[in-house]
Amino acid sequence: MKKIILSIALVSSALLADIAVIVNPGSGVDSLDAGQVKKIFMAKTKKLPNGNSAVVVDQNSDNGAYATFYDKVAGKSPSKMNKYWVKLTFTGKAEAPKKVGGDSDVINAVKSNKNTIGYVDSSAVTADVKVVYTVK
Repeated sequence: MKKIILSIALVSSALLADIAVIVNPGSGVDSLDAGQVKKIFMAKTKKLPNGNSAVVVDQNSDNGAYATFYDKVAGKSPSKMNKYWVKLTFTGKAEAPKKVGGDSDVINAVKSNKNTIGYVDSSAVTADVKVVYTVK
């Protein structure tokens, strides 16, 4: 029963919210396209378009934004993303992004490091960060 309620909550949040991919305003990144977002968050590239190393922060996997983001960006459920990161970590190809919690935690991480990139519910965006892509 809990799984059904959680699934309904995740689907409901997915239908209502846009997800904003955010960076520090001092990052030198003005915008990203869907392909760039996918490459950065799936560890296919370790750099932002300006050449600086990307510090990727992730939401907790039980957060609705996490499920929505990875479903729309990578076509993967939270359980498939977990398997993806286990495989990459085990083979030494990449490490999973640091999980920092929810929207406010991501915003705090992004505003404190000019190379950090994350995602939040678009309604949570503040003047402390810059939106470079919106997942609809």
